[in-house]
Amino acid sequence: MPFVLRHAQTGEIAACVQRNNYNLDYFGVKQWSQSSEAEQEKEAFLDTLGFEDKDQWFVTSVTEDRVKVFNVKLKNDPSRRLIMDTAGLLSVQARD
Repeated sequence: MPFVLRHAQTGEIAACVQRNNYNLDYFGVKQWSQSSEAEQEKEAFLDTLGFEDKDQWFVTSVTEDRVKVFNVKLKNDPSRRLIMDTAGLLSVQARD
């Protein structure tokens, strides 16, 4: 089961530019295969993205299908932010 980072107050799911199996760059949700790995890399990852409120980001488990939906919602567009509320409903906002 994949693990992602979710902001406690805003519900934002952390996303960034990554490289896929075909060596192509894309903008999508950052995921880890293990919770412990996500916890270990969380601070450095959030530093890379320029987030200062690292204590507000928490590791959350999601299904593989959910990660696919996250990436479809982001549309490979770094100007989009994916928000997941406490009920799991998704919305997309323009990045500030």
